[in-house]
Amino acid sequence: MTEYVFDTEAIIAYLYSEPGHETVAATLDAVFEGDAEGNLSEANASEVLYLVARFEGTADDKPTKASLRDADRDLRALERRGLTIRVAPWRLAGEIKADGNISLADANAVALAVERDATLLVGADDDFDDLPLDVDLSQFRTDPA
Repeated sequence: MTEYVFDTEAIIAYLYSEPGHETVAATLDAVFEGDAEGNLSEANASEVLYLVARFEGTADDKPTKASLRDADRDLRALERRGLTIRVAPWRLAGEIKADGNISLADANAVALAVERDATLLVGADDDFDDLPLDVDLSQFRTDPA
């Protein structure tokens, strides 16, 4: 069975119909239908939570109790449909982060993809260009949203 790890950018693109969301939706549909396994690292889930809470919060991007509930609801809905939130191997994530210019959440996504021998679905972020190890990357868009 094909296995995927989703970067934060992929989940946000899906939730907000950003450019490339069709590719993410097709991949998630395979997960929801049980034809593929889908994963999100806890660090990326945290990013999705705070980003959605800000987007749905006040006009100046401040989260509210309601927007935090909305964000939690969105993540739980994805989990109920088959996306699994997993702990990434912290030591490997640290080694990846130490090696280059990559965010900690992105390093966790890479580490989880390596651990699970999964395809990592990413957007236009160039943080994945010079990784210290091999990971199967699938880019769902080439230009930033």
